[in-house]
This record gives sequence, structure tokens and C-alpha cells, in this order.
Amino acid sequence: MKNLFLPLSFAIIGSLLSLSSHADPMVVVKRHAIFLAANNSLTVMPDPPHPLSCTYDAANDIFIPGTSASIQIPLPGALDVKVAGNDLYVATSTLVNDVPATGYVKYDVSACLPDAPFTPSIARADLAAGELVIPCVVVDGKEYNVVMNQRGRSMNWEVIFADSGCH
Repeated sequence: MKNLFLPLSFAIIGSLLSLSSHADPMVVVKRHAIFLAANNSLTVMPDPPHPLSCTYDAANDIFIPGTSASIQIPLPGALDVKVAGNDLYVATSTLVNDVPATGYVKYDVSACLPDAPFTPSIARADLAAGELVIPCVVVDGKEYNVVMNQRGRSMNWEVIFADSGCH
């Protein structure tokens, strides 16, 4: 029985790790644009009901003013996104000679972030996934966009991401 327990334990642990190792898509909502890093690509979508105010010039690898239903840029190893000012940073992880290599790609996304009055979106909840997104929460006079995850099966929630500013 002892000889069977150890290999079976490793098999169970390996199965659990393989199930939990799939990366969740990372999303940032800024003004009226949604930036998503997943499936080896960067996707930019409008935050309804507002249209997307930019398009992507693949020849020059830049975002320019225009209109698009959505934009998808192939980006191997895209893991995470962060918007700081008018710059978008996409974290990447790829294999180089069988060794993981991390890096980032930077885009100027000012064309996607028009200076227009901001109307906060409504709060969104995905109870099946255990996620709650609350836009424009004012804390001590500062505005934050907040993402919360559910703790277990309870109705307790924890903040996992807070982006300053509602724009």
C-alpha cells in the first residue's frame, strides 16, 4: 500500500497543478477602451455604449485615431496588461532555447483614450467565476476602479486589483 500511495499522490498533485496553471485573461478598462491580454494576443475592445476611437496600423506597429469594432494584435506569450497614462504595457513570457524569457511590449494608446466626459460603467458581477468589478469607487477623496474575487463559496470578497482614477 505504501508503494502505491507515493506515486498516486504525485499523480494527483500533478493533475491539480496542471488544472490551475492555465492563466486567466488579464483585463484593464481605461476610459472607453478595454485592453485584454490572453491567448497569445492583445485585444482592444470598446466599453459599450461608447465606440472604440482608435485603430491599429500594423505596418508601423502603432495605434492611430479612427474607429474599429475591436482590434486584435498577435503577441506571443501575452500575460498581463497595465495602462499608465497614455502608455499600455503588455507583459510577455516566451520560451527561448527552452528557457522562459519574460519581457514587455509598450504601446502609446492615446488614440484609444479620447478626452471625453467619463460616465462610469455599472458594476458587473460574475458569480459563477467569483468576480465583481466596481467602477469609480471613491476612497478618501480618490477614485478607484476595483476588481474583487469571492473567497471560497462564502459571500466574502477581497480586493485583488485597484486602478486609480476613473478615466
